[in-house]
Amino acid sequence: MTPAQRASQVKPLSAEPNQQTTFTAFPKGTLLEAGKVPIAEIAELALREGQCTNPIYRVHRWFARRLGSQFRAILTGLSLKPEEADRFWDLYLGDLSLDGAVVLDPFVGGGTSLVEAGRCGARVIGYDIDPVATFITRFELETASYDPLSPEIATLCAKVSAQISPFHRTTVPDKGERVVLHHFWVECRTCKACGTTFEIHPHYQLAYSKEKGLQWVFCKSCHEVSEIPIARKEIRCGCGTRTRIAQGTLDQGKVICPGCGDVSGLGERGDAPTRPEWRLFAQEYLEETRTGVTRHFKTASKGDRIRYGRARNLLEDVEKTDGGFAPTRAIPADGRSDARPLIHGFTRYRDLFNDRQLLHLTLLGQAITRVEDPRSRRLLAIAFSEHLTTNCMYTAYAFGYRRISPMFSIHGYRHITRPVEINPWLDGIGRGTFPNVLGKIAKAVAFATAPTNLDPKGGRKPAMIYRQTVAKEVSTHPWRVLGGSSRASISTKTSESLEGIPDGSIDLILTDPPYFDNLSYSELSDFYLAWHQSLGMAEPPYDNPAIAAPIKENLALTDRGDQSIEVYRNSLHRIFCECRRVLKKDGIMVFTYHHKSPVAWDALGDALVRSGLKCATVLPLRGEGQGGLHSYDGTIKWDAVFVCRKGSQVPSASSDNAVVPRTAIKQAKEQASAYAEDLAKTRQIGFRDPDRLNLERAMIVASAVIAPTHPDFMPLSDALKTSSTGGP
Repeated sequence: MTPAQRASQVKPLSAEPNQQTTFTAFPKGTLLEAGKVPIAEIAELALREGQCTNPIYRVHRWFARRLGSQFRAILTGLSLKPEEADRFWDLYLGDLSLDGAVVLDPFVGGGTSLVEAGRCGARVIGYDIDPVATFITRFELETASYDPLSPEIATLCAKVSAQISPFHRTTVPDKGERVVLHHFWVECRTCKACGTTFEIHPHYQLAYSKEKGLQWVFCKSCHEVSEIPIARKEIRCGCGTRTRIAQGTLDQGKVICPGCGDVSGLGERGDAPTRPEWRLFAQEYLEETRTGVTRHFKTASKGDRIRYGRARNLLEDVEKTDGGFAPTRAIPADGRSDARPLIHGFTRYRDLFNDRQLLHLTLLGQAITRVEDPRSRRLLAIAFSEHLTTNCMYTAYAFGYRRISPMFSIHGYRHITRPVEINPWLDGIGRGTFPNVLGKIAKAVAFATAPTNLDPKGGRKPAMIYRQTVAKEVSTHPWRVLGGSSRASISTKTSESLEGIPDGSIDLILTDPPYFDNLSYSELSDFYLAWHQSLGMAEPPYDNPAIAAPIKENLALTDRGDQSIEVYRNSLHRIFCECRRVLKKDGIMVFTYHHKSPVAWDALGDALVRSGLKCATVLPLRGEGQGGLHSYDGTIKWDAVFVCRKGSQVPSASSDNAVVPRTAIKQAKEQASAYAEDLAKTRQIGFRDPDRLNLERAMIVASAVIAPTHPDFMPLSDALKTSSTGGP
């Protein structure tokens, strides 16, 4: 029985209409505002969720996605009074009803906040300037209404698989033809000093198994693959070449010519770099046995390169006959914070794929555009989009796990000199194949139909399903949600003007603003958008293939110049003012934030204090699971959670500065240290000094006011600097 089938057999807890509690308002004082939620236990759930997230959030990658357990804990804490702490887990795991409430997220991102609020029966409204973010969130909110097992989808997959699969086979000496799982490529470079053309290998190991004590290595000259003990440091090939396994031609970003020893940077490619040239040098193929399927490595042969050439020829024929499908517009250069992949010679998104990958994506994409049922077409489109990062030449290989590592595993364009091409039509084996992506969607649909929550005692518990909570069709108009004709609306526009929402109409704003300059989302999401345009799935005005994602308009900074900081501050201030406007008188705004720079906190604090939102409390909640590839010792893992109420008025424009009472600075340091001391008792949840410092700065920001200069006050910017210096 598959995981999706098992999930489909989970019996949901249905709330009958006469059993439901209709939401009227949050308590005047909440458990969350009192800071009495079980922070350590919630963090333990976050760590578990990091290892096994909600299947809905695994359908499509989004960057810096917050955890569902974090948002559900916030919703639980808001629904209880301060004296009801003993009811927290009963409500978290049981009848957490927001039926009748309207929840807004002005920075919808990956959609987690709205999915979690919707699961509790709330009607939800989301805004985001990024069209890929809204595309993903709409699908997540509609997940339960899709059918990944429809005959039309099965027919399409069978047809395209039959066209592509013959190009992913190899002839193994003395065995015959076999199915290939992975093709290993390597970038080639010609030395400017001596003219030698060579391969850029970080080492000469293909994979290893600590459990078996084995490694699979290859000769640096003829690529002959050998299986040897993991402790061996070198091999001597039958061709006469001695290969030191760890001594490649790439070392910490430096490329070493084996001919003359000249050293150059990996990104040093001249003023007009061209797309890299790759060579197919090895393969991993499958062998069927009585007990299952085994995996084996081999060197790539002339026949394998000929087979690839046939795929290239077919691509040329298809594009001549039907026209090109892969996006041809230039990768945007203006406003980027990261010059990759442009500095490595990639100028168009199609350049990030080899010709066999382009053939597969072209045939599959063309087939998707011809699907008649709009919901099946949308389902196939999001599967296609997610499939892109495991089917390109920025896909790496995780040597110890013997599986591919998708592009954007690290949130950026990490250049891969030894990319791995997967057989895209294998089912049940191979990370990121198209059938396996469809399998992820099937699990998400099953979960949305019969959801569960992580139980702090272990395992998962069936979750309550509220009547009419499934959004069968997400609207683009907030007024439909406010009028009761739709469960959800998602708008692709800035939230600097929430013109579609009347004053005082929102019960809760739950959001996660862009973290200053931590990540330029649209810089990465434009990769997906270009393909969405080819599929005909991008919404206006992004349905025009010439229009890129809003890289410069995105709130995340691409530099730390004074002008950029001022734009961030002013934009955030306008958004916070709009949030205050649309909140009901007794409404609440909760947002999470973290950053290591006092400049970022100063911009946030100034925007917040001038908005008319009053911060009731700040507390820490773990925002990430276990550390990933982009984590390091100084990484902040805990968010500062701001809980705000609607102030009586917006401060008038004046020359007065944002200042902090000196007594409040001292209290912030003491409170953050007290949290650190308390949370250190549960060592595994990992509340470290960067998290304490982040919380301290958040508490300083929460204490800021607009006031004239006075000896008892310190400018907010100066107050934040004391956090790193240990000042007053």
